[in-house]
This record gives sequence, C-alpha cells and structure tokens, in this order.
Amino acid sequence: MSLIRRLGGDEGVAALVDQLSVRVRTDPIMGPYFRDVDEEALNRHRTMFLSALLGGAHSYTGKTLADAHGPFRLGDREFDAFLRVMRETLEAADVALLDRQSIVRRLSRLRNDVVSRGVSVAPGAPIFGGPEARD
Repeated sequence: MSLIRRLGGDEGVAALVDQLSVRVRTDPIMGPYFRDVDEEALNRHRTMFLSALLGGAHSYTGKTLADAHGPFRLGDREFDAFLRVMRETLEAADVALLDRQSIVRRLSRLRNDVVSRGVSVAPGAPIFGGPEARD
C-alpha cells in the first residue's frame, strides 16, 4: 500500500494539514507570523502541495517554494521548527514511525528551496517575515 493511502488519501492529508495548522499557530517560533493569514486558502495550498509530494491525486500548481517563501527570509531555525511541528503532528495522528520518517525526509530535502541564503539579518531580528520584520 502506498504512503498516501496509508495516510488516508487526500482527505487524510487534509486532516493532517488542519492539525499542522493548529500547531503552527501556537508554535513560539512560527505562530506570530501567521496571525493575519487566510488560513483556509493557505491550507488548500498546503494540502495540494503535501498531497503531491506524497504521491496523491492532487498536483500542485502554486508558486515555487523559493518564490512562495523567499519574501519571508526564512532561516534554518524556522525550517527546523517546521520540521519539529510536522513530526509532532504526525506522531499525534498515530502515523507509523517509518511513514513519519519518510515524510520528514521528503520535506527535509526542500530546505534549500525554502531557506534564504546570504541574507544579512541582525541577531535577534525576526527573519520569518511578519509585522516585526526589519528591512
């Protein structure tokens, strides 16, 4: 059985994305930057993307990861926080260990497309974007 089927298909991925969103909103690193986001629209994109990444029926037609995340000047800290929250979400949803590892490994490969390199940011300054970001 394929990974996407073990997760419950596209519907199962959508449920995981909903759970992930709750955790992202309450995460001390990422949460503040999602205050003014249209969560319903964002979750549609997250579901399409994750479903496509995991072999589901959806095909992702949104912006490239670099284009979508570049304006936020994300660093490794934020990417690592996302992976941590994803692991917590998958574990809470009782996803099998090998499937959790496979999903996180697939997401980890996207680091270079998400994380901004060569961006000079003052220590302690938010680099994720949001209302506190510095120019």
